[in-house]
Amino acid sequence: MNQKKKKVVVIGAGIGGLSSAAILSFAGFDVTIIEQNEKVGGKANVLEKDGYVFDMGPSLLTLPEWIDEVFTFCLKNPRDYYTYKRLSTVTRYFFPDKSHLDVKSDLNDTAEEFEKVGLAKNQFLDFMRKWDDIYSISSKTFLENNIGLNKAFLSGALKWVKKSSISDLSTSMSTYNNKHISNDRVEMILNRFATYTGSSPFETPAFMNQLGVVEMIKGAYFPYQGIYSIPLALKKLCLELGVKIKMNCKVENINYRKKKFTIETKNETVDANVLLSNVDFFTTQKLLGRKINVKYQNLSTSCLVFYWGIKQEFPSLELHNILFTKDYKNEFEEIRKKELISDPSIYINISSKMEKSHAPSGCENWFVMINLPADVKSMNADVIKKLRELVILKISNFLKTNIEPLISVEEMLTPIDVQKRTGSHNGSLYGENQNSFSAIVNRKKNRDKKLRKLYYVGGTVRPGGGIPLAAKSGLNTAKLIVKNES
Repeated sequence: MNQKKKKVVVIGAGIGGLSSAAILSFAGFDVTIIEQNEKVGGKANVLEKDGYVFDMGPSLLTLPEWIDEVFTFCLKNPRDYYTYKRLSTVTRYFFPDKSHLDVKSDLNDTAEEFEKVGLAKNQFLDFMRKWDDIYSISSKTFLENNIGLNKAFLSGALKWVKKSSISDLSTSMSTYNNKHISNDRVEMILNRFATYTGSSPFETPAFMNQLGVVEMIKGAYFPYQGIYSIPLALKKLCLELGVKIKMNCKVENINYRKKKFTIETKNETVDANVLLSNVDFFTTQKLLGRKINVKYQNLSTSCLVFYWGIKQEFPSLELHNILFTKDYKNEFEEIRKKELISDPSIYINISSKMEKSHAPSGCENWFVMINLPADVKSMNADVIKKLRELVILKISNFLKTNIEPLISVEEMLTPIDVQKRTGSHNGSLYGENQNSFSAIVNRKKNRDKKLRKLYYVGGTVRPGGGIPLAAKSGLNTAKLIVKNES
C-alpha cells in the first residue's frame, strides 16, 4: 500500500458495514463509517423502554462461526467480545388446532417430534442428509466465495447438480416437499425457511431447502445479553482498530469525480478513495443519481412488528414461536397481490426467556412479527389497526387468554419505518427475493459494474440476508477491496 493510507468510507453501520470496516482498518486503510441513526446495528438494533429490552430486527442466531471469522481475521479472540449458548429447543411451531411441534438442536430429537404426526424418522433423516450434502457444496460455491464463471464455481456447480437434480432448479420448494415428505405439518415447517430470504415457498426453487440445514443441523444459538450484543461487539472491535464512526449523519447525495467520491450529508461533506455501501442496493443507486428499475414482484417481503411488554409469563411459549395460518398458500398469495393479510402466520420472539434482564420480574418482552408486502404506499393507520386487532385476536385464541389488557408497553415497526430507519427500498427486508434460481445466481454483486471503487455489503447483495450472511458479506468484500485497492 502507498505511504499515504487510502480513505475508505462505509455508509451504514449494520453487521456488514461494521465487519468490513474492522477488517479494512486492520489491513491498513483509513476507514470512516457514516451512520444515519444514533446507534449502530442497522436492522439489528435495540429498543429499551420502561424496563423492557427488545432486539428490534434479527432474533435468531445461526452460524456464529461466520461472525467469529471477522474477529479472528483481525487476530482477536471473539469470546473477548461476545459469547453465546446453543439452544436445546430452536423453535416451537403451533398449528391451527393449537397443537405444537418443536424443532430441537439435535436432528434425531426433531425426527422423533415429527414421528408424533406420522412422519417416519428415517424418511425425515434421509431427506435432511441429502440437503446437508447439497448445503456443504453450496456453502463453498455460493456463500463463501464470489460467484463467477471460474473453475471453482463451475466445479462446485457440477458437484451440486450430481448431488441434486435439474428438477430442483425448476420445482418449487412447496411442490418438492409435498412429493418427498407428504406430511402437511412438517411441510409447513420446512416451507417456512423460504421466508428467511423474504421469498415464497410456492415460488422459490427447492434448492432453498438447504436453508433448513442451517437451523436443523448446524443449530441455533442465543447470544448472552441478546442479539444486540453482536453489533456492539463489532463496534468495539472497529474502535479498537481505529475506525472512525460518525453517528446521526444521513447521506443525501454521492458524487464521483476525478477518481474520488464525495459523500454529502446533512452535517458535512466527506471524500473517499473507495466507497463501501452497507445501505440497500437500490437506495444506494438513488443516492448516486441513478435510475432504478425493480419490479414490486421481485422484491422480498417486508414486515410489521409489535414490541409488547407483557405483564404475565406464558410457560407454553419458547424463545422462538410460530403460530401458523390455516392456509399458508393463501397467505403468500395475499402478499403477492398486496392484499390485506386475512390470516397471517405470526412469529413471537421472547428474549426474556433467556435473558431475564430484558423484562421486569413476572413479565415478558414480546417481539411479534407478521410478513407483509414491500409496499410503503399501502401502509396507513387504518391498515395497521386492523392488523393489530387480527394479531391480538389470533394470539389470544391460541393462548386462551385475552392478551390485550396485558400489554403494558407498545412500540411498532412498519414497512415505512423499515425504509426510513434502514434505507430499505419500499421496506423490503432483503432487497430482491429469491423466487427463482436465476434470482439466486444473479443476486447483486459486491462490486459495482461501472464505478470499480464502489463496493456493496449487507443483506441486499451477495451472499444474502441475515446476521451470519451479512458478516460473511463484510468479510468477503473487505478481502476483495484489500486485493484490488492495496
